[in-house]
Amino acid sequence: MHIFDPCKQDATTIVAVKVIQTSYLSTPSRVHALECELRALSQLRAQPQVLTLLAVYQDDTTVALVTSYVGGGQLVPALCARKSINEHTIRTLVRELVEVLAAMHSLGITHRDLKPENLLLEEADRLKVVDFGISHIDDSNHPPMVGLCGTGPFMAPEVFDTNVPYTSKVDIWALGVCVFVLVTGHVPFEAKFMSAMEDKIRAGEYTLPPHQHVSATARSFVATCLNTVASNRPSAKSLLLHPWLDLNQVQSVFSIPFSDDHMTCLQSYANPTTAPPCIHHHHE
Repeated sequence: MHIFDPCKQDATTIVAVKVIQTSYLSTPSRVHALECELRALSQLRAQPQVLTLLAVYQDDTTVALVTSYVGGGQLVPALCARKSINEHTIRTLVRELVEVLAAMHSLGITHRDLKPENLLLEEADRLKVVDFGISHIDDSNHPPMVGLCGTGPFMAPEVFDTNVPYTSKVDIWALGVCVFVLVTGHVPFEAKFMSAMEDKIRAGEYTLPPHQHVSATARSFVATCLNTVASNRPSAKSLLLHPWLDLNQVQSVFSIPFSDDHMTCLQSYANPTTAPPCIHHHHE
């Protein structure tokens, strides 16, 4: 059954297809997750930084989501494939990400699993946010966000507070972690076990190495996002006014190529030998 088809595609269009077995949709929470993903993608169709939902097909055994295809691949491996990148490259991409977060949050959509692995890069240096499978839509039909949800190193402190509702500010925290990864090559809160990582995240203590390529405004941006008090984190809309995202501002540090050590760290992040501690995705 063809249940959604907003625009016909010609035979030469390359698309991406996400296939979900109907046997997987055996619990209300998993059905709810799929509904949230479809609704989020539908509401964000006008956003160029989000994959375009082209069609949804369903039969007795599968549900298939057909979306636009992004040829550049995941963000960090795509950046590592370049001969040289600098801080200006990063802040240009981050501004795109903050723009789409502002649009999402204005619609009541929280991603909840923001991380470099869920960011794709088109050939024309356009960012695409993907995987809205555990997103949340803030309306009367959905309860407040509570419970562990997301990927360990990118989770905000308040997510660990059992049964305490949290807000879209969890995306702002994850944004700060993403920027930290891009300007250092590793996550700010590293630990072998999830309990130790939780302690580090709750403390909010991290060290940005004194690389010459990390500007003072970049450090300020990260610190602003990684505020352990959620209410003190800025909204995505207000972050667009942060000096680091003012692309008309030119500083010599922005154009310094990242060091070989930095690129090696990014490469290691893109090809980890061990997976970081993760939290199983949870839906209310």
